Order: sequence, then C-alpha cells, then structure tokens
Amino acid sequence: MKISIWKYNPSVDAAPYLVSGEVPFKDKMTVLEALIYFNENVEYVAHDYNCHGRQCGRCSLMMDGVPVLACATPITDADHEFAPLKGFPVLRDLIVDKRDYDEDLSRLYNRIRVDELDEEDLQKFEVEGDVKETAETLWNNTNCMRCGMCNAACPVFQAMPDKYVGPAFMLATYYRHLDPYDQSDRVLEAVSNGLYRCIQCGMCDTVCQRYEIDHASAWKALRKAAEERGLVPKYAK
Repeated sequence: MKISIWKYNPSVDAAPYLVSGEVPFKDKMTVLEALIYFNENVEYVAHDYNCHGRQCGRCSLMMDGVPVLACATPITDADHEFAPLKGFPVLRDLIVDKRDYDEDLSRLYNRIRVDELDEEDLQKFEVEGDVKETAETLWNNTNCMRCGMCNAACPVFQAMPDKYVGPAFMLATYYRHLDPYDQSDRVLEAVSNGLYRCIQCGMCDTVCQRYEIDHASAWKALRKAAEERGLVPKYAK
C-alpha cells in the first residue's frame, strides 16, 4: 500500500510537503505499525506514541482527513495520507504542540468552590436525579484522554473557534456540572462558550476512542438545564 505523509519542520521548511512510499500490508495491522515501518524503511518521519493501548492519546493524527489514534486504528490495504492533528501548531511532521490546549483544559477541569470542603461534605454525594447514574457518568468522563481528536473532528470548532470552545472543553464543563462539590455556574459557562453552536453532527462521538463517554447525552443534559433556567441564547431560538 502507498503511504503519503505531510512533513514539516518549522525551523527549516518554508511549508509542509508530502513524502510517499510503499508499506507492505499485513493482516490486523495498525496505523502505528505502518508508520513505524515507513519511518524505519522509507523515510524518517517524526511521530509520537507511548501506550499502544488507547490510553494516552499521544499518537492522535489525521488519516485521510479523519482524526484517529494510530495505536488502536486498523489500517486497510489501500492508499492512505497522514497529516498532523488539525487545529494544533506543528512541532515537527506529525507531532503537534498541545501545551496551551492542555493548560486551558486543565483549568476548566479545576473544581471551583467558595466554601472550603470539610469531612462532612466529603461524605455526601447530593445530586439531582439518580445518584448512581450521575456517579457512573462522572466516572466514565474521567476516562477522557484529552487527546484533542474531538476538537479536530468538530466542524463548528474548526469554523468558529472564537464562538465555540469545542467538544473537549464542553465535556470538561459537563464533568464539573455533575460534580456536587463544584460551586461554579457550569450551565451558564457552557452557554457562554457556545453550547448552542453545536450542530449535533455526532463527529465527536464517532472519533472518540473512549467508548464509555457519550458526548451527545452530555450536550443534551446541559441544554435541558439551560432551557429550565431560560438561558437559551437568541440565535438558538
């Protein structure tokens, strides 16, 4: 199969350029295996990976225009084109700079409280609705790899990043919305960050490799809470 990869070293290259080569296909081959073969036998290409197990998100990139995890995505016996993950500054070839993204996302995941938590508070888990279901949803959302693939796949975020924070950041908002110890207004935050800009295309759920996370249900819950408080923006009515 023919593999084509966009290479780019900002320190020496004026613009990205495409390199191609043949990689022998084998049954149950992953994208990562194809990249390693290309790197060792065709031409050096900088790429990042670590866990080989759908856990860390470091190997995320674009394959044929769609975000994938190289370590867990099977490759077909056909021609393929690889590019760095969309929406991130390129450090070199397929490696992107996620530092600002990680810092901003971590800030959003921070619990916000006015009152200090004491031992009695920590023994309580008071939420609206089914406590078990809320606890399970919170647990499932902790599995987010923060890989950025959902943002790379989101057409709204790519078209208007100044008006919609993207699925990764909205999921963090939803996580803290469910947290009974968080005292920030996460519903208002979600609406302000473009909750109703989402066109509900489902691409975030399609590309996400953490199958226990249900983005569509999260957005639905946030919108329901916003509607109950009369927070639906004019452009969405």
